Amino acid sequence: MRFYLYLAILIIPLVGCDSTEGDGAGGLEPTLRYPEIQEGMICGDVIDGKPAYIDNTYFRDERIHVWLRWENFLGSHEVNVIWVEPDGDIARETRSRFRSESGEQVTFFYLDTTHTAPLGPWLAEIYVDGRFARSYVFWIAE
Repeated sequence: MRFYLYLAILIIPLVGCDSTEGDGAGGLEPTLRYPEIQEGMICGDVIDGKPAYIDNTYFRDERIHVWLRWENFLGSHEVNVIWVEPDGDIARETRSRFRSESGEQVTFFYLDTTHTAPLGPWLAEIYVDGRFARSYVFWIAE
């Protein structure tokens, strides 16, 4: 009987534990209210302030827009978009200053591609007041 008790003591810890078990959590109590992107997308055009031709694949010689709807945008803020080619080189950088009295703002930026634009996944990296906000991926295909 003592043998089975020792065997059980050795086996139970091995059977009862799984290497995939676990959990986690995290939290953040925001202290400052920075401008935040509430909605954003890559699109082929902006018509009457709204995104049109929403897609994530475009072709050379097309104009590609990034459309952004912000909240907590009270006052004046600088928005910077860095358009990054598939190899990591910066194709273009656009900066504009916007002002909102309501705290809400819609902004859009565009990149005119050429017939020699590199094919593959591009990034539109968005910064507000020098702080990274978000990036969007899109493809340029043949």
